[in-house]
Amino acid sequence: MLSPTTLERYFEALRTRQGALAASLFTDDGAIDDFRGRHHAGREAIERFIGQVPALDLEFLSDFIVQPLRATVYGNIHYPGQKPVLIRWIFTAQHGQIAHLCNSRIEQVPPERRRS
Repeated sequence: MLSPTTLERYFEALRTRQGALAASLFTDDGAIDDFRGRHHAGREAIERFIGQVPALDLEFLSDFIVQPLRATVYGNIHYPGQKPVLIRWIFTAQHGQIAHLCNSRIEQVPPERRRS
C-alpha cells in the first residue's frame, strides 16, 4: 500500500522538478507512462524525466483514493500561459513503493470522486 505521504512527496518532486526525490519513491525497476505516451523505466530514467518537466502547478480535484495495491488521484496540471490539463494519476504499489505510475488526460472527473 502506498501512504498518502509517499504520494505527497511524489507530487512535491513533480512540482519542484526534483528528479532524485521522485526516483527514490519508486522500486528499482519502477516506471512512469506519461500522458504524452512516453515510457520511463528505471530510477535513472524517472530522475531524468522529472528533472526536465516544465514549470507547473497542480490542483487536486479529488482526495487520494488509496486501495491496497493502487492509488488514484484526479487533478489539473497548470502550465504557465496555457489551459489546464485534466489528468488521472494511477499509482501501483509494491512493498510500499511506487512500482508503476500511469497518468493520462481525461475528459472529466467522476462526480463521486470530486472534492466537495
